[in-house]
Amino acid sequence: MGKKILIIFAIALFFSPVVLFAEEGQGPGKAFYQQQETKRQQYRQEQRQKRQAFQDTLRGKTPEEKAVAMKAYRETQGQENQTFNAQMHQESMNFLKSRLANNTKLTDAQKTELLNDFEQQYQENTAFREQRRSENVAFFEQIANNSSMTREQKKAALKAHAEEEKAKTKEHFKQQRGEHKAERQKIRSEVKSHGGTLPTQ
Repeated sequence: MGKKILIIFAIALFFSPVVLFAEEGQGPGKAFYQQQETKRQQYRQEQRQKRQAFQDTLRGKTPEEKAVAMKAYRETQGQENQTFNAQMHQESMNFLKSRLANNTKLTDAQKTELLNDFEQQYQENTAFREQRRSENVAFFEQIANNSSMTREQKKAALKAHAEEEKAKTKEHFKQQRGEHKAERQKIRSEVKSHGGTLPTQ
């Protein structure tokens, strides 16, 4: 059950403001987003390899030893994900700042508003990821320590929980996209009212 449990709970939400900033699918924003997506794919592959290597270390251990090792592994993985997400966010913000610095159609206040919007969404996503991680760990431990459940019942419970998590994540980012779209439309309207347009990225 250990391997499947780890796979189910290795939920790393990789989210960047550039995903939203490149929605038009053209220009430097698209190229930068593709570069970041490549980094995410590489990171996910590295995490899969680490997970497999960790699984190999569990062979021959008692259930109690496995539980301790898995808890430590999840904590380490969580810290690595936080570091990676922070790095990707900083790269995204640096890119966005450089694009806005060369934009002559937006006021300084509008540029600051866009940057604040992206930063706020990042903080919301970070809090969302941490909440999900904490709840997942608590659920995992509850199921793992439930001696009244069979192996198959535990698998079924974990699978159902994973589906619920997937739905929550989808809804969260749907809301984020809606908020970002509203912010862009607001600023675009402000620019148009002054005889210009908000450039696509």
